[in-house]
Amino acid sequence: MAVGGGPASPGVLTTLIRVVGIESDGDYDPAELVGTGRYLTKQELYTWTRFLDAGRHQMTHSDYEVLVRLDGAGGSMRMTLLASLVVSSAQKLTHTANRLEERGWIERVRDESDGRGLTATLTPAGRSALTDAAVGNAALIKRFLLDDMAPEDQTRIGETMDRLATHMRIHREGGPCSQCDPCSAADSV
Repeated sequence: MAVGGGPASPGVLTTLIRVVGIESDGDYDPAELVGTGRYLTKQELYTWTRFLDAGRHQMTHSDYEVLVRLDGAGGSMRMTLLASLVVSSAQKLTHTANRLEERGWIERVRDESDGRGLTATLTPAGRSALTDAAVGNAALIKRFLLDDMAPEDQTRIGETMDRLATHMRIHREGGPCSQCDPCSAADSV
């Protein structure tokens, strides 16, 4: 059983095995995959997916990101704003929100201010699931990323990630990109 009483979700490798038909003791054909697994050996894929599954408490990275964003926004946020903040498509966010709602971790209701948009709200069960997952997640982040970095390195990486996220968001939204298209930079001058 997953945290918060929802159904347990399979690990990433189990999902990959089921989706592409790779048997755990059978042949591994990376040509059947399109993601990271295409470029890894079977053992490397197993190791990588175990790392991805570590500390997740039966939630995907997308689940965790949505719960963290809602928590950081005081517990609720319009879905349109949430979609602009997460690194996924609107369709994937809808699937993630459906899964979180089925588990009782979030609720979505029509926005009272205009009656059109939806607002996602973190439930007490969702807050509990996030609390349980955050302990392990924070330990992994500290151990494998932050502990070996000086504060100024952390700042530089944070600033770089901000720039990369902004760049990705511009492309996802189809806006003009001054980094990729010098003409759009000249137009904005």
